[in-house]
Amino acid sequence: MNPRAVADQILKNFPSGTGVVENLEVAGPGFINIRLCNKFLEEEIQMLFVNGVQHAPLVIPQKVLVDFSSPNVAKEMHVGHLRSTIIGDSISRLMEFLGHDVLRINHVGDWGTQFGMLIAQLQDKFPDYHKEGYTLPLSDLQAFYRESKQRFDSEEEFKKRAYACTVQLQSKKPEYIKGWKMICDVSRKEFSKIYERLGVVVFERGESFYQDLMKSLVEFLKSKNYLLEDEGRYIMWGNKEKLPLTVIKSDGGFTYDTSDLAAIRQRIEVEKATWIIYVTDAGQATHFYSIFDCAAKAGILDPVKIRVDHVGFGVVLGDDKKKFKTRSGDTVRLLELLDEGSLVYFIKFNLTQSILINPDFRTEASCGQTP
Repeated sequence: MNPRAVADQILKNFPSGTGVVENLEVAGPGFINIRLCNKFLEEEIQMLFVNGVQHAPLVIPQKVLVDFSSPNVAKEMHVGHLRSTIIGDSISRLMEFLGHDVLRINHVGDWGTQFGMLIAQLQDKFPDYHKEGYTLPLSDLQAFYRESKQRFDSEEEFKKRAYACTVQLQSKKPEYIKGWKMICDVSRKEFSKIYERLGVVVFERGESFYQDLMKSLVEFLKSKNYLLEDEGRYIMWGNKEKLPLTVIKSDGGFTYDTSDLAAIRQRIEVEKATWIIYVTDAGQATHFYSIFDCAAKAGILDPVKIRVDHVGFGVVLGDDKKKFKTRSGDTVRLLELLDEGSLVYFIKFNLTQSILINPDFRTEASCGQTP
């Protein structure tokens, strides 16, 4: 049967007198347009306003882990982080409403070369930072990051020292760990202002958490012969995806592929999650599909028992029509955007109230003046 004939059969067999549907009609090649009864809509909306949502659909409760927001430590949250934060929080609220056990994870970037760079800058700007009882007088982390990044890009000696600091940090030398914690604490306070203002609750678990887990993951993959040498690096192919994961770099270091594979292993084996949802921009979809594919191949992920989803969204572009990135340290701060939005709302709300109270108000304020 052609689609329109199928649609005609559906209409003929659709029950009448439901009090929900006013009429049905077939359109185009076989679409069915459904018009709901106004009375039904009015009653449903009124009930929601008066009583709220009374009953959630019956579902089998699961342990749901939602990975969202995920800003980089030492850089202030910018407008690009807003989408992941709001979408992830909305998904979490919906899952909680349905009765699932939800773990909200903020997978922040708190490890890597950038911290060697920042510690080197810390040594120059605040040489006493490692002393007992010292309080770091750093308020503008964005400016601090920008200055250290400029030095890293332009001063060869500073870059060498930054790499050396990274090695010391990864070796967990006390002085460097203390500097790292200070930077993270300053950043964390700024993040908390955003989350509190948005009413978002999220549990922080950074890249640093997975450092030791990555080592055990690599040993596991090697023992199963899943890693292949490729021009000095070690890669892993999945069963379906066309791009491999780079598990070990040619210099022996790990990558985002390694940490995300270690993360999904920990979330399944330790957190006992049965549904994992990643909320990032659509550009990272291929990366996560490769993670899911390789995790399934390695026996970490059983797709029959564990559900994994990537919820993608469009990226926020700058004036140059390119994706916002925090590496330069020069982006639109989210806190400033929220301040601006709040001010606009305040002005519009008060202006509306003034017009409602005094209809002649609009003629009293000439164009261009602040009422």
